[in-house]
Amino acid sequence: MSLPGGRGTFNKTAWCSRVPALGFALGVAVLAQACAQPREQGASPAASAAAGQCQQRIIVTFAAAAENDTVAALAAATGVKLNVVSRLLPTTYVLDLSAPDCNAALLRLRGAAGVRAVEPDARRVPHQG
Repeated sequence: MSLPGGRGTFNKTAWCSRVPALGFALGVAVLAQACAQPREQGASPAASAAAGQCQQRIIVTFAAAAENDTVAALAAATGVKLNVVSRLLPTTYVLDLSAPDCNAALLRLRGAAGVRAVEPDARRVPHQG
């Protein structure tokens, strides 16, 4: 089949076989770009200059199944601000911690009744990439 004006031929089969390959190449390029972007980590406490508060994402595991009111009671008992990010298991929550001193707050949370473990939400090994 000739294109209008006689400038060459249009081979529909050749064009259709290139579309999936171009889509795959575009997908790989987008994935490579996304992987190359630095990811913000919550491992180190970020100090908020305006409020004098540090903020850190933590994972808290309770000794028994806990609800949001248990998290609120823990926050009140330890004098920190805790916002629920997600609930991984009936006993495990991902929380955003806000306190004047995150290290002292972590120690208070670890010593609270009914708490099995408190850890910063961070990678355990350095990202190689």
